[in-house]
Amino acid sequence: MTLTGGSRSGFRDGICALAVSAGVAVFAGQALAQTAQPGAGQPSGQAARPAQTAKPAQSTKPQASGTSSQTASQIKREPIKQPVTSTACPRVAGKPYFIEFRSRTAASYGHTFVFYGTLGGGKSFASFKVAGLHPKGDDPATYIQGHWAPVEAETGVSYGDLDEQYLTARFCVALSKAEYDRASAYIRHLQATTKTWHAPTYNCNSFAADIAKHVGLDTPNPNAYLPETFIKRLAEDNAPGKKGGLFSSMQWGGQSPAR
Repeated sequence: MTLTGGSRSGFRDGICALAVSAGVAVFAGQALAQTAQPGAGQPSGQAARPAQTAKPAQSTKPQASGTSSQTASQIKREPIKQPVTSTACPRVAGKPYFIEFRSRTAASYGHTFVFYGTLGGGKSFASFKVAGLHPKGDDPATYIQGHWAPVEAETGVSYGDLDEQYLTARFCVALSKAEYDRASAYIRHLQATTKTWHAPTYNCNSFAADIAKHVGLDTPNPNAYLPETFIKRLAEDNAPGKKGGLFSSMQWGGQSPAR
């Protein structure tokens, strides 16, 4: 799973997780320098991950909310190499719907986002939508500014979400019709009311954690982990037979995790 940090769009969409004190200032300064030199530097999607060398693709399926500051003709897109699959989603009688929490590599920390919809046959989804929080537009200066102050955000699909060659972790939960309707309504509400992204306080992990809590999952601290680790901890904390952890009292409706 690889991607380059050479384009503004590739830089923008890798932008979501936590930002930690002095490390943020160092990273931001390096990132700004890299954007001024096409092809310079290959930021990793995870702190300990080797430098990345390919660029994620943009699908023509679900589209991000908001408009980009660059037209499609100005941004080079590569064909999707590994279309999304439902291989991690359990098939449960009476629960034909799903919500899947995902992380992927990116031009910085990585990105956390959510798939939700209807399960299909085999390894496919019958239908799905994508929700995820990230800074609006393609200007890396907006992303850097978001480490010190909230910046305007988008809450739809982002560059690379639809190509599984960049996928680093996933956790899927099957839902009944009633559970799915509640989850969908909450996601729409969250998208409509979440207007800003701020790396240290409310980022892509935070957005996904709010959705997870609403469907009854126990969530790790969203500001304590990078996206890949956050998703893996979410899966571990909600494994069958696992008792509620630190955030169990925050579960939606006081119910046990949906399975």
